[in-house]
Amino acid sequence: MKPINDQMANYGKSNGTGKRGPSNNPNQPGGGKSINLLGIIILVIMIFIYIKYSDVEPVEMPNEPFEQEQSNVYGSSNYNNEAYDYSRPSDYANQESLDLFSLLFGGSTGNSVVGGQDNISYSNEAIKNSSSDTYTLMIYMCGSNLESDGGYASSDLEEMLKSQLAEEVNVLVYTGGAKRWYDYGISNKTNQIYKIESHRLKLIKDNVGQKSMTESATLLEFLNYGKTNYKADKYALIFWDHGGGAVSGFGLDEAFARKNDNLTIDEIKKALDGFGEKLEFVGFDACLMANFETAYAIKDNANYLIASEETEPGTGWDYIKVLNGLSKDSSQVGSTTGRTIVDSFIASNSSYRNPDATLSVVDLKKIEDVYQKVVSFLKDVKSSEFDKKNYTSFARAVQNTKAFGDGALDSFDLIDFASQVNTSSSNAVINSVKGAVVYNKTNQYVQNSNGLSIFIPNKKLSYLSVMLPIYKNIGIGSDYTNVLNQYASVKAGGQKPTYEVNNHTYTQSTTDYSVFDWFSNTIISGMRSYYDQTSINPKELEVIDKEDYYALHLTKEDKESIIKTEIVLWYDDGKGYIDMGVDSYHEYDEDGDLKVTSDGTWLAINGDNVVYEPIESTDNYEKGLIPAVVNDERVNIIVYFDKQNPDGVILGYQPDYDEEEVVVFEKGLRKFRIGDKIDFVAKYYKYNGDLEDEHYINDSLIIDKDPLKVSYESLGDGKCLIYYRLTDMYDNVYYTEPIELE
Repeated sequence: MKPINDQMANYGKSNGTGKRGPSNNPNQPGGGKSINLLGIIILVIMIFIYIKYSDVEPVEMPNEPFEQEQSNVYGSSNYNNEAYDYSRPSDYANQESLDLFSLLFGGSTGNSVVGGQDNISYSNEAIKNSSSDTYTLMIYMCGSNLESDGGYASSDLEEMLKSQLAEEVNVLVYTGGAKRWYDYGISNKTNQIYKIESHRLKLIKDNVGQKSMTESATLLEFLNYGKTNYKADKYALIFWDHGGGAVSGFGLDEAFARKNDNLTIDEIKKALDGFGEKLEFVGFDACLMANFETAYAIKDNANYLIASEETEPGTGWDYIKVLNGLSKDSSQVGSTTGRTIVDSFIASNSSYRNPDATLSVVDLKKIEDVYQKVVSFLKDVKSSEFDKKNYTSFARAVQNTKAFGDGALDSFDLIDFASQVNTSSSNAVINSVKGAVVYNKTNQYVQNSNGLSIFIPNKKLSYLSVMLPIYKNIGIGSDYTNVLNQYASVKAGGQKPTYEVNNHTYTQSTTDYSVFDWFSNTIISGMRSYYDQTSINPKELEVIDKEDYYALHLTKEDKESIIKTEIVLWYDDGKGYIDMGVDSYHEYDEDGDLKVTSDGTWLAINGDNVVYEPIESTDNYEKGLIPAVVNDERVNIIVYFDKQNPDGVILGYQPDYDEEEVVVFEKGLRKFRIGDKIDFVAKYYKYNGDLEDEHYINDSLIIDKDPLKVSYESLGDGKCLIYYRLTDMYDNVYYTEPIELE
């Protein structure tokens, strides 16, 4: 449906990514050496030995570079603009041969060094450090599919190699976790430790063993290696990979890809406790890790946390600026480094192509105060709301709070949440968080992201069972968890197993919450009258014909029970109904009734109507998803609308994360490539009531050189059924009777 009025017309939305050899320049170190006959003979022997005895299995490279010309690639800009040379394998079995090559032809000797690219120009002018402090920065780089599929890690390593490091600054990189590495000879058979040195990637510890990077012991081993071999005045740690917030933690190791196998925040705390040194900062170049729980877990292990509340674009941090800034003053405090990281990150992600850019610096010395304020806040909620059997206002506050990761991991902005709940303790929480978040920036496409998120059980109550042992291990007490347990129990107790549409009954919830440790039959048994009071009878929802339009009349009690209102459109194709998706926009008439109107148009891609569901709507933008199958993988295509893109633009696509699994989110969005096949899917309700969850609609679409076009098109000659879909605090959904529009 096109916009009903001018308020929505502003948005045009519906109401509905060559090895660098030694220099031959005599003016540069190691340059100008000639090749002698003995050197040539040795080289030939080395090549023969390598070919005959190498057990390296060359990695099958992509059919095309992972960065193509812009005209051939669409969606989010996941890779930088420089293409890599894929003509070599990702592993070198005999790393020492590279050093001998350098000895014969010029260059350094010693540990194996793999340089950058031929086309990279480096300055030999060293940065003058204003401090004598030594600094060891350890980067825990779990390559995962970010590297094996797209070369993200190689891209960031390239940035590190371009930096001008001072002698006082040691940058160590622990690599592993990827099926293949695109550059620099990094092994996919064993974890390794490298050092950024003189614009080269120096292998300082080989054959570490293929160890899971989502194990606390692996992280601790790296930290202890750094402390033992590169003792410094200051230490810092950066986690590089996927992130999944308080629930999922960090990392996806492709060599140990077991279900729900992540480095949880209590396991991170365990490693940092074992390390024993207080870090200047802990940074997460990963998604969703600027949360209160992570900050609290590491509050005694570091001075500052640098992380993002939201998912991060795939390009991640600007390591040139970060390392150059650190090299200028290695005595700088973590908040100064954090400002550099934040400023450069936001500056490089100011386009609508990366609309979710947000990053913050948190003073961990102030997190204990935040904890105490949140505990008081939750106690206040319990006494003023829960003890009076009023849960709906709290549920509505959660629903209206800024959510991150599309709400899939129940991660909400803490300041916005406290504001929405608005108890007598809300301001204390808000002020405490503002004091702890010493620096926070977002681009212009993010609203209500204030630097620190919090887990509140909402869409996936089972996640609370994941969090409870984590809370215990990081020191969060029962005054905190009891309130969450109570709320989750009440929500679970009010959930209904089915919903009805057109006199047909469908399964709504199959989760047996009684198996979870937070579930309380005692609490639920005392809520029977409250459940009756807040329950909605869909048969009593009255749709009124008001001549010019239809409207849904809701009683005062219904309005108090409902926390979300949506318009749902079904299209009759002659055999059944295609669920075309959701429109979050709704309008009340002068009588306080919900208007139902449509002009018969709906969102389309390349002229064909597709399913659309909004994810987030603000005064400045709307972001939504289109369910699809891309190259046989179920995904969600992300669409974005704002005043500069009123007709909508495709940002890219992301996996359709399994609701039954604890997941870590991919950084950024995937791009479409020429030749990709897209099939659009929808729920399909047959006339007899049978439901198909993944019904293909339209013909397959093959990506060519032209970008995907978003528009609004007529739904065709078939009839449309318009429903209001109402959601209560227990996540029960109710469909009104349909309005048939020809």
